[in-house]
Amino acid sequence: MGFGIQSFLRRNRLALITGCIAFGGVLSLRLLGTFQLLELRGFDWMLRLRPTEATDERILIIGITESDLNWLGASVLTDQVMADLITQLKGHNPRIIGLDFYRNLPIEPGSEALAEVFKHTPNLIGIEKVISDGETSKLPGNTILAETGQVAASDVLVDADGRVRRGLLFPSAVGPRAIEGFGFRLALDYLFAEGIQPEPDPDVLRLGAGSFHPVDSNDGGYVRTDDGGYQILLNMRTVGTFDQLTLQEVLSGEFSPKLVEDRIVLIGSAAISSSDIFYTAYSSAFGPQVRTTFGVEIHAHITSQIISTVLDGRPSIHMLPEWAEALAILLFAYIGVGLQLQETGESRQISRLIGVLLVTVGSGYLTLLLWGWWLPIVPSIISTLTATMITGFYRTKQLKTLSAEDRLTRLANRRTFDETLQREWFRALRSQTPLSLIICDVDFFKAYNDTYGHPKGDECLTQVAKAMKSAVKWPDSLVARYGGEEFVVLLPSAESNDALKIAEAIRERIKGQKIIHEGSKVSEVVTLSLGVTSFVPSMNMPTSALVEIADLGLYTAKQAGRDRAVLHLPDTFAKPALGEN
Repeated sequence: MGFGIQSFLRRNRLALITGCIAFGGVLSLRLLGTFQLLELRGFDWMLRLRPTEATDERILIIGITESDLNWLGASVLTDQVMADLITQLKGHNPRIIGLDFYRNLPIEPGSEALAEVFKHTPNLIGIEKVISDGETSKLPGNTILAETGQVAASDVLVDADGRVRRGLLFPSAVGPRAIEGFGFRLALDYLFAEGIQPEPDPDVLRLGAGSFHPVDSNDGGYVRTDDGGYQILLNMRTVGTFDQLTLQEVLSGEFSPKLVEDRIVLIGSAAISSSDIFYTAYSSAFGPQVRTTFGVEIHAHITSQIISTVLDGRPSIHMLPEWAEALAILLFAYIGVGLQLQETGESRQISRLIGVLLVTVGSGYLTLLLWGWWLPIVPSIISTLTATMITGFYRTKQLKTLSAEDRLTRLANRRTFDETLQREWFRALRSQTPLSLIICDVDFFKAYNDTYGHPKGDECLTQVAKAMKSAVKWPDSLVARYGGEEFVVLLPSAESNDALKIAEAIRERIKGQKIIHEGSKVSEVVTLSLGVTSFVPSMNMPTSALVEIADLGLYTAKQAGRDRAVLHLPDTFAKPALGEN
């Protein structure tokens, strides 16, 4: 079992290392917040792709527009107009009225009339601002409504990129008094009439069949976001999917009473000039105009989300636990590695990679659409691409190395030697410095193979190669396998005596390994015969002269009894035939 695991790890070392590198890099960058904006915008994009949902007929918005203010001939809504508006709506029996206007100070005329309306409208919920931030301070609610517990927090959470994606069920209020978010309070009162109340003291807020998990600071694409209070991710319907009336239509009676009866009616600003305007997931940066959403609409979306989850089974948006998101990123890293390691053409690899990315995006979209799960699509895609690129880089480097190396001994191969010899020859020719070469041969290697078999022969060559490399310390030297059991050592700028010393060091190192060789005629262990040459190249000599002259030295070493190094300097290139090696 242990051997099998070791074998697997050895064969898949590249895949395991590159997958871990890609995963670790992407996860680290994600924890630093590098991908937060991309993840949030990707989430927005998937929300915008969803089909348009039907209008939620439980909610009606009374939006006060610029046209309404022009019709009134005033720049603000006076208390008298507000009293008239609420009275008109009360006459058509709404289930709840939500007033998204601050009325902590009187706006004459009509403050007494509005106070009477507040006192006699038990299904009216007003607002106050609970959270103080850098731009706005807390604002108290109307005292009459506050005394009877008919106020809720109107605070809206805005992400770092200026968009609203979270809703407050309970804000981070200071003090003993707990107060609900405005949209949540409207939903609670509506569901109370349906006989549904929150479960007492739950870890997760539960209302009937619906559960609402709080957003933690690192959930989904968020990184170290403020998770104070009890927040949920908004699952907004398409912008514009609520019935709306203007102030003028209501006060003039130009509307169907059925639009109000038994509904939640929210009254708020719909004037472009107001400050109660926000960007949301539906605020695409593309197109002639960036779509904005009024504060009263955001509260309506929160109310609709809670009610439709509880009564209609509409999914809330959930996030995977952090460990599950990390596991998904790791999985996609190894998918990228697997794509790159497949022995297919580059065009097929690219096609498969594109296919994986499309499936990743598609599955993320469908999972969000059908079940409300926000998957880590962006880091998964980046993980796949990163792993693919890293693996491709290492494979290219590996192939380049293999093309320059001998597969068995991991020394430079014949091609690399020939290229290096050509380069060093002309360098020595220009500088008129010596160039030395050692060429060596394993003595009676055919007999070794015949005695021990070719696998042992390969093992012997590998040991010889390692010993040669460790014995050669000359700067810019090259040790290469020349072919079969022949090896060469190229020594730029080395004098003949330096080259001969290195050759002797190689011979002694090989013999000192004491590799048993029963088929040898000169020793009980493996030995080398070495030919050495050294000279300054000249224009009338071919590059091949260095190898040919060193080869004459090798021939002489073999003739003299093998297991020795012989220096041969340029005089003649002739070499008689030699028998057994």
